[in-house]
Amino acid sequence: MFPEKYVGWETKQNNFLEFDDSVPIYREYEVQEVFMVNGVIAELNELIDLRRYVQSVHYRPEGKAIRSGNHLSKLRGRGMDFAEVRNYQAGDEIRHMEWRVTARTGRPHVKIYQEERERPVVILTDFNPSMIFGTRVAFKSVIAARLASLLAWTVIKEGDRVGGVFFSATDHSEFTPRSRDMGVLPLLASLSRYTDQTEAQREAQPRLLSDALVRLRRVVRPGSILVLISDFYSMDSECEKHLKRLRYHNDILAYHVCDRVELSPPKPQQYAMTNGQQEIILDTRVRSVNNAYEQYCQQRIENLQDQFRRLHIQYVQVTADVDLAPLVRQTFPRRSRG
Repeated sequence: MFPEKYVGWETKQNNFLEFDDSVPIYREYEVQEVFMVNGVIAELNELIDLRRYVQSVHYRPEGKAIRSGNHLSKLRGRGMDFAEVRNYQAGDEIRHMEWRVTARTGRPHVKIYQEERERPVVILTDFNPSMIFGTRVAFKSVIAARLASLLAWTVIKEGDRVGGVFFSATDHSEFTPRSRDMGVLPLLASLSRYTDQTEAQREAQPRLLSDALVRLRRVVRPGSILVLISDFYSMDSECEKHLKRLRYHNDILAYHVCDRVELSPPKPQQYAMTNGQQEIILDTRVRSVNNAYEQYCQQRIENLQDQFRRLHIQYVQVTADVDLAPLVRQTFPRRSRG
């Protein structure tokens, strides 16, 4: 009754399902820290202005080594970068012997490493048609763009580099990790553009998440932090294989962007709904319909949580009425391995 992969339910007027005509659909903005008033498109200016919300964010763990860099070595990654080769000295570790130089010179040499000073962050953001949907505050695509922007500003503030892989049903973009504000601006411009899709783009066949993960593997280097932002309707059987390989050398954090009606049924009423191709009447006044709806929602969330738990990927649920700035402070990055 509720297919696993849908293109996004919408009213014919504006893609929003208005469940209570007596209450303005943007009422949450009156109590949210985030100031934006456009829930349909994420404007570039607002994504740039989100920088102000990370001024008090300090996500760098305290170092425990003499030269700890920005991050604790217990996080998955290379941890050490090669620096030089020098003559062997008493107390040097045998496992760091440079055998080729030793053989060529006839004298023992060792590799010297310095602790890694940064962890690049790559943000994968899903703008498939199912993300162009919302019942309150904003479309999921807009929430995703705002979240990705907050994360990008947070990374830059702490002196690390940030990149991205963004995709929709008809397009994709890749950004190699860069530092400083000028490295962030192209990402923000792209995020804004992806929220402003044409009708043809919204009605196109969704792109599989596994395709985006293949592209992600080309962008990241070992020791990175990978952030997935999606509603995960486009997950397929190939995703687990790619996520396992990515997880082997990186830390991964999954933000599940969802609308309230994807977590539980709306209040008892009749709703005309469409996925762009078919129209149905959903009557949540019928107990059996309501129960089936709720069971489907709960089962889907549990399946996602179980899958990410098996992969040792941190899972965070994000709804439109959540204040994103505190959410980022509380969840990014994961400070210990799963």
